[in-house]
Amino acid sequence: MPTVTKGHCVIPDNTGMKAGLPPYAMPQAPQDPAALRHGVIAYAAPESEALQKAMDTLYLPNLEKLLSRLSYVKNSSQAAEDSNAFLMPHEHALKLIGMAPCLGPEAIMTPCHWQVGMNEVILLKPEELALSDAESRQVLSAMQPYFEEDGLHVVYESPLVWRVTGHLIDGLPLASIERVSGKSIQTWMPNLQQAKTLQRLQSEMQMLLYQHPVNDERSLKGRWTVNSFWMHRDLDQLYPQSDKLSVAFDLREPAQLSNPELWQKSWQQIDNTLALSLCQALDLNQAVSLTLCSENSLRHYSLQPDSWRQKLQRVFKPVSLSRELRALTIGVASP
Repeated sequence: MPTVTKGHCVIPDNTGMKAGLPPYAMPQAPQDPAALRHGVIAYAAPESEALQKAMDTLYLPNLEKLLSRLSYVKNSSQAAEDSNAFLMPHEHALKLIGMAPCLGPEAIMTPCHWQVGMNEVILLKPEELALSDAESRQVLSAMQPYFEEDGLHVVYESPLVWRVTGHLIDGLPLASIERVSGKSIQTWMPNLQQAKTLQRLQSEMQMLLYQHPVNDERSLKGRWTVNSFWMHRDLDQLYPQSDKLSVAFDLREPAQLSNPELWQKSWQQIDNTLALSLCQALDLNQAVSLTLCSENSLRHYSLQPDSWRQKLQRVFKPVSLSRELRALTIGVASP
């Protein structure tokens, strides 16, 4: 699959995708270790019991060396009412290194199904629609004139990925569809005046699609209908270009699959690329940082002068990789 490089974050070219949301990027070892200053590891803390057990047998010499030389300086857990909660922790991590996620006039629109209950509306995981190319194109064709009226230009890319541009979404915080899937949408609706037009469009699309031929056919077959959409941003729209930053997403798929063998292999890949490069940058006397992220929290490490107490702690209580990873779990005290 062709790729587009953005800093050290490799964004897959999804032009040929038939279904599904864009896969997340994989890390790329920098050509010049001295250029790399900041590393972010997404999905570092497993939730499944199988991966919790696998955590204790991880052997990651470069990452352990890196953590032993850096100081833990900050953690963050994101509550739903926090404005930063619209960002996943690995997206929010950019702010810790003086960068800012780009909330520009570009976004992804994903057709989806909203399950309307008595007290809440749940966004079904878009992949469960199993939307075909033809179905997606027909639905988009019906919706496009309404978006054009509000200055939103929508271009088809794949069944669940429609590229959107327009001033309406410039600067608008948009929650990751991964954060919203399977949950009530109310928590993740932007509470801004410019979002009102977006919410109106979502309501209009529900009415428009209610008796759309695609949905009539899907209903006859007992399949989920397309009754709305979710607006979110892709990695290539969100991350600024920077040779100093590398973001690793290797762990996302094995974490979702709860596959211990694949999870450990993915950690080895990170250890041999990102962690090794940061260690090399440290050897060249570069100031570096590392951020470990789970789905809801993060831990940030950077090069800091140690106090006498910290020096003693490093001697009598060496860094434990499994302890640092477990500290990412919400409710676990910092080690």
